[in-house]
Amino acid sequence: MQLNRFDNLLVFSPEYQTDLARFGVMKDFALDRGIRVLQKLEEDFGSPIPYLTPSKIPIADILLVHKKEYLESLKNTDTWLSIFEFKESEYHPEKAEKPLHMILDDFRIKSGGTRLAAENALQFGLTANLGGGYHHAFPDMGRGYCAINDIAIAIRSLKKSRRIDSAMIVDLDFHQGDGTALIFKDDPSVFTLSVHSKEGWPEEKQKSDIDINIPEGEESSYLAKTETAVNQALNCIKPDLVVFVAGSDPYEKDILPGSRFLKLTLDQMKERDRMVIDKFHNLGIPLTIVFAGGYGPDVWEVHYNAVKHLLSKF
Repeated sequence: MQLNRFDNLLVFSPEYQTDLARFGVMKDFALDRGIRVLQKLEEDFGSPIPYLTPSKIPIADILLVHKKEYLESLKNTDTWLSIFEFKESEYHPEKAEKPLHMILDDFRIKSGGTRLAAENALQFGLTANLGGGYHHAFPDMGRGYCAINDIAIAIRSLKKSRRIDSAMIVDLDFHQGDGTALIFKDDPSVFTLSVHSKEGWPEEKQKSDIDINIPEGEESSYLAKTETAVNQALNCIKPDLVVFVAGSDPYEKDILPGSRFLKLTLDQMKERDRMVIDKFHNLGIPLTIVFAGGYGPDVWEVHYNAVKHLLSKF
C-alpha cells in the first residue's frame, strides 16, 4: 500500500502530548493515544505514517461557539480547577513550571486539528484527528475535562466560510454529547445523535435530536441500537459533513470508575467503528473522526482499529 495516499487523512501534532507535570498536574488524561496509534500503524506498514500538523484555532473561531466572558474566565486558575475537578493530590501549583491557564494553548491546537481534519474530509472523504472531541464544553462553561468544544467550533467555522450548509454529529462516547446537543439545539442544520450509557455521567442529560440510552447489562443490544439510530438520523438529514465522536471509554478495559456501566469488547468496538465509517463512506458523505474519551493503558487499541480501517478505504 502506498503511504503517500494517506498524506491528507490524519491530523496530529507532538504538542498533543501535553506534559501535565509542567502545569503542576498529576492526573492521567490518556494523552498518549494518538502517538500509540501512529506507532502501531508504523509497525504494520513498515514506515512512518504521514500526518498533517495543525495550528492553534483562532480566538475568533472559538467565539463562534463560546461566550466572550467565558473565554476571559479561562485566564483564571479557578475555572480550570472546576473543568478538571482536581482532587487535592492531583494539582500542585508549587511544582508548576507554567501557569495552569496556559493549558488553553493545548486545547486550541487540538481544536485546530479537528477543523483541519473536517476541512480535509470535504475533499478526501474520510479523515481523523488523533485527538480532540471535547463534547462537554458549553457556550458559557467547561466541564468534564473539556474547555472548548472543538466539534462545534469546526462546524460553525465551516458553516461561516460556506464550506458546508449542514452537519451531523454521531457521538458514541460513553458519555452523552451534552455540550454539542445544547449548542445546536435550535439549529436544524446540525443534527446531533448520541448513544451513551444510561447510568453514566452527566446525571442531567441534554436533549439531542436522537438520544439512545444503553442501560447497564444490555451491551448485547448496543450495536443494533446504534445502527438503527444512525439510519434514523439519515432519514432526517443528508449532511454535508459528519463528525464521528469515537470515544473509546465504552471499552471494557477503560479504567475510569464512572465507565463501569457499559463494558464493550474490543470486537464490539471494532464493529461499531467499522459500521459508522462504512455507512457514510458508502453513501459518499464526508466523515472525520475525533477521539474523545478513553482512559487507561489499553484504550488506544480502539482508536488504532478505527484509524486502520479508515486508511484501508484508500
